Amino acid sequence: MKKEKDSLLTDFKNKLSYKFKKKTILKEALTHSSFNNNNLNDKITNNERLEFLGDSVLELIVTEYLYLKLLSFSEGKLTKIKSIIVSKPTLAKWANSISLGKYIILGKGEDLTGGRKKSSILSSCFEALLGAIFLDSGFKKVKKYILSFLNEEIKTIESGNYIEDYKTLLQEISQKEMKCLPEYYLLKEKGPDHKKKFCIEVRLKEIAYGIGLGDNKKEAEQQAAQNALKKLKIMD
Repeated sequence: MKKEKDSLLTDFKNKLSYKFKKKTILKEALTHSSFNNNNLNDKITNNERLEFLGDSVLELIVTEYLYLKLLSFSEGKLTKIKSIIVSKPTLAKWANSISLGKYIILGKGEDLTGGRKKSSILSSCFEALLGAIFLDSGFKKVKKYILSFLNEEIKTIESGNYIEDYKTLLQEISQKEMKCLPEYYLLKEKGPDHKKKFCIEVRLKEIAYGIGLGDNKKEAEQQAAQNALKKLKIMD
C-alpha cells in the first residue's frame, strides 16, 4: 500500500509543471482527512491546514490580477468575477485538468463513494496544493502557477462570457451566504409536446427568489437562477 502511494506520488510530481523540493509537503497536500480517520497509526498530516493557507494565497493573487488586468471594471463587477474564479466548480475544473483526483490519498469509504470526483474534495485539494507550493518556494512561484490557470479564465471573462452557469453560481453563493441550497419547482408547463414551455421557480429557505421560462426545464432553471442572482444583487 505504501509503495503504491509512493509510486502515485512520484507519477504526480512528474506530471506537475512545478517541481517540489520537499516530498513530504506534497504528500500532505494530497492527503484528505478521511484517510487519517481510517489509518490512526499513520502519521501523515491531512491537507486541511494547507487548504486554509492556499485559499488565502489564491484570493490575494486573483484579487491583485483582476485589479491590474480589468481596469475598466467596477469594484462590484470585480467582486462578482472573483467569486466565480475562486468557486468550487472552477477550482474543481482546474484540479481535473491535472488529473488531481487520481492522486488524492483518501480513506476507503470516501474512495468507494466517489470521493475522487467530488468537487468539494477536488477544490479543497487544489487549494492545499497551492498552499504547499507557497511554503515550498514562496509567493512568486505559486503566483506563476496560479496564473497558468487564470489566464484562460480571463480570456473568457474579457469576452463577456464569464457567467455561463447561473445555477452553479447561485448554489455557491446561497451555500456561503445563506447556508442553504436552492430548490427548483415546476410551476406550470404549456403547449404541445413538440413545443412545450416550462415555468420554474427557485426558492431559498422556502422563499421565492426568481422565476424562469424556457423550452426545457434546464433552460427555465438557468433563467430562474439568473433572476434570483439579480434579486440578490449579485449581478445586474
